Amino acid sequence: MSRIRIAMIAPVGLLALAPGRAGADGQSLHPGVGGHIGLAAPLVTITSDDTTSIADQFTLAVPIGIGLKLTEKATIDFETVVGNPISPRGTTGLTVDPGIIYDMGSFAIGLRLAWKVQADTNFGVIPVIHKDIAELGGRASWFVEAAFPSFLSIGADPANTGEDKATVEVNVVVHTGIGF
Repeated sequence: MSRIRIAMIAPVGLLALAPGRAGADGQSLHPGVGGHIGLAAPLVTITSDDTTSIADQFTLAVPIGIGLKLTEKATIDFETVVGNPISPRGTTGLTVDPGIIYDMGSFAIGLRLAWKVQADTNFGVIPVIHKDIAELGGRASWFVEAAFPSFLSIGADPANTGEDKATVEVNVVVHTGIGF
């Protein structure tokens, strides 16, 4: 896509995400649009080759998402996560993980599909359990979430055998942030 097209489309996209004006009845003109931003950290990572904890590798992740309500209880959530390895330092990563979140009443559950960008061929699923902790006014709330990202990656065997190597990875991640 050319830069001119992006420049023309971007303002329209931002306008669609802008907070809606209240209508005559006081309701938002975009009641089905929401989002979230937060901080997350993997507590434990189990791979085919190793198990590490937050003490071995501290990565600070910034999940950012935009949600579209399908029904009163179901939402499609388009999330991306920027991961910054803090200690030891490493390369910043990006994960794209859209999913469905279902409001169970006192908590929500969800399932995301995920792909790590700029990585070996991979596919993941991320089950999540989400709990609002405090209302912050308007439609905003502070939340905590437990996520369990699980990936299958296929790449060149580091032993240079010429064969591909499949790696399985399961993580336990804690996530907190503001939903709106």
